[in-house]
Amino acid sequence: MLVRGAGPGDVVRARVSQVRKRHARAVVEARVADGPARVEPFCPRVDVCGGCPWQGIDDAVQGAALHAHVQRALDRAVGGSAPLLPLRAVAPRAAWRSTARLHWQDGRLGYYRAGGDLFDVPDCPVLAPPLDALFAAARRHLLPALRGQGALRLTGAPDAPSGTLTAAPDGATPPGLARALAAVVEAEPACHGAALVGPEGVRTFGDPVDALGPERVPHPAGTFVQAHQPGVQALAAEILERLRGVPSVLELYAGSGAFTFALAAAGHRVVAVESAPRAVEALRAAAAARGLSERVLARLGDAARLPPDPPRVALIDPPRKGAREAVAALHGAGVERLLYVACDPITLARDVAWLVERGWRMEQGRCFDLFPHTGHVETWVDLRRGAS
Repeated sequence: MLVRGAGPGDVVRARVSQVRKRHARAVVEARVADGPARVEPFCPRVDVCGGCPWQGIDDAVQGAALHAHVQRALDRAVGGSAPLLPLRAVAPRAAWRSTARLHWQDGRLGYYRAGGDLFDVPDCPVLAPPLDALFAAARRHLLPALRGQGALRLTGAPDAPSGTLTAAPDGATPPGLARALAAVVEAEPACHGAALVGPEGVRTFGDPVDALGPERVPHPAGTFVQAHQPGVQALAAEILERLRGVPSVLELYAGSGAFTFALAAAGHRVVAVESAPRAVEALRAAAAARGLSERVLARLGDAARLPPDPPRVALIDPPRKGAREAVAALHGAGVERLLYVACDPITLARDVAWLVERGWRMEQGRCFDLFPHTGHVETWVDLRRGAS
C-alpha cells in the first residue's frame, strides 16, 4: 500500500484511490497520531501544495528511504547486491531551487497537486535567490496576461542578482503576454531576460541567458538546468574523480554543458551530443570563448545515433524515460565503460539490467539527494564491459 501524506510510524485515516494488481494507492484524509520521524515543515502550504510532500519527515529518514529504493531496484538489475555507496545529501535543504517550472491557468500561477488541479502559490520557500524575487516580479507583471494555460520556467544562478523567465503557452499565445514579458525585463532588477516559446517560434527580451556553475556555463533560458546547483557541482566533482586519467569522453544528453566544461577544464577531450539546437549553439559559443574548441566537440543529434569512432568511455545523463536506445547504441559501438547519471531509479535499473544481461558489470554507484523533501533522487552508476 502506497499512502501519500503518511510518514513512518504515523497512524492515519486514508482513502484508497487506486487498486492495481501488485499494489494499491491511498491518500491521507487525517493523521490520528504522528510517528517518530515527524518534524515541523518550513512551508505553511506543504499539505495543500504537494510539491515537497516529505517536508514533515526527518532528513535522515528521507535519505534512508531514497537509498533503499535505489538499492532494491539495482539489486534486481544486477541479480545480487548492487555495490551502492552511502547516499550524499547536499545543503541547502530549503531555498535550494535555481530553476523551477510553474504552470498557469487563466490567471492562476503555481504547481499541480497530486490530484491534478492547479494550486495558486503567492510565494515558494524552496526557491533560492534570485528566484524568490523573480517569482514575485513575474506575479506582479504577468498574471493578467496568463490566459488559457501554459508553463513558466524561472532560472537563475544562486549567487546572481537576477535570472530569466521562459513562458510556454499551450496553444495560441495569449494577447499581451509578449508585452508583459518585455515589461518584466524593463522594470524589474530581478529579471535580466525572458523568452516566449509559442507557435510562432521563440521571441526573446533582454539577455535570456544564465551563467551557471563554477565554470559559468551559459544556459539559454528554457534549456535544461539541474535545479540544485550546489548538489550538481558535488555530483560533477565525483564524476570527474571517477574519470580521472581518461583522455576522451563521449557525453550524451549534454544539454548546454553542466558536465562538459568541468570535464574540459580537467583536461578531458569531450565529444558532446545534444538534440536541442539552442543548447548546442551555446556549447559551441562557450567553447570558442574559452579557447576550448579543440577539446569540446559539440554535435547536434540524437543520443542513439553515435558519431563515428566514438571514445571508449561514455557519460550519459538522460531524461526520466531513460536511455534504452542510446545504451544499445553504446553497447553496439564497442564502448567499454559507461557513467550513467539518472533521475529515475526504475528506468536506470531497466537499462542496467539490459547491459548486465550482455556481460556488463556495475562497478559502483551512489545516490545524491538533489530533490530535497521529495521521493526523487539522482544516481550515478559506473558500468564496465566484461569486467571481472
